[in-house]
Amino acid sequence: MQRLSLVLVLLLAALVGGETAAAQGSKGSLEVSGRVSAGGQQLKLKRKRFYLFRGGLDANRALIDRIKAATPTTRDCFYCRQKASAEYVAWLKAGDCESPYCREITTDDVAKVPEFIAAYKKGLVQYKNKQDIARKWVTNNLPAALRDGFYTEEKTLLNSILGGVKPVQSSMTDSVSVVSIFIDIPLNIDKAAAKQTEPFVVSNLLPIEIGDKSYVWACEVEIGSAKKIKAPSLPIVDSSKLVKKCEVVVRNLPKCTNGSCGQ
Repeated sequence: MQRLSLVLVLLLAALVGGETAAAQGSKGSLEVSGRVSAGGQQLKLKRKRFYLFRGGLDANRALIDRIKAATPTTRDCFYCRQKASAEYVAWLKAGDCESPYCREITTDDVAKVPEFIAAYKKGLVQYKNKQDIARKWVTNNLPAALRDGFYTEEKTLLNSILGGVKPVQSSMTDSVSVVSIFIDIPLNIDKAAAKQTEPFVVSNLLPIEIGDKSYVWACEVEIGSAKKIKAPSLPIVDSSKLVKKCEVVVRNLPKCTNGSCGQ
């Protein structure tokens, strides 16, 4: 009798699991372009991360409210507070970088940027005057705040915005096609339903700085299993304008003067 009961329990579990797999077996994909138009120019948002959340804008209202209420620190203001040199900030901006890990530090860079010069000289002492090694390890010999302080601050902000919500996936735009691709997105679609798509929200969550403003997008997109879905183009708009199926948080970037930031 006990053995029969065990068999029945296992059979029931298999049936329930089979029904769940059938309902959730479909998978979709999404492509987000990092090419945007602003000021009559086509811009490429390279190395920018986007996050995917199940449900539409209404279902993710609490998340969007946290995005709007957030008080992010801009790149310039962070490095301004750290008393970074104008040359260091210019080097970051030239590659649209947020940290020195963004791109290679060349010999020419070391000669022009005071922070790199100091780190290089420190490396020469550490590595017994081996110039190539000292240059390659310049990043490690920078002060921690200049090396990864901005990343740490943004990570704290990101966790605050998420508020415990876990995205379905995240993906970063590359440096060539400037596209962020989500694949094998699990879909909760009733195969008997007429509508064979499910709403999601895609957002960068953390502000992306363009010109003298920063932007956070939260756009609703329908994803199905039939083909790869392309998200609507990211709109560059004034915050007072309504964009269909998208909410855009636009902020003016504060100016750094004498080590402090203000509008």
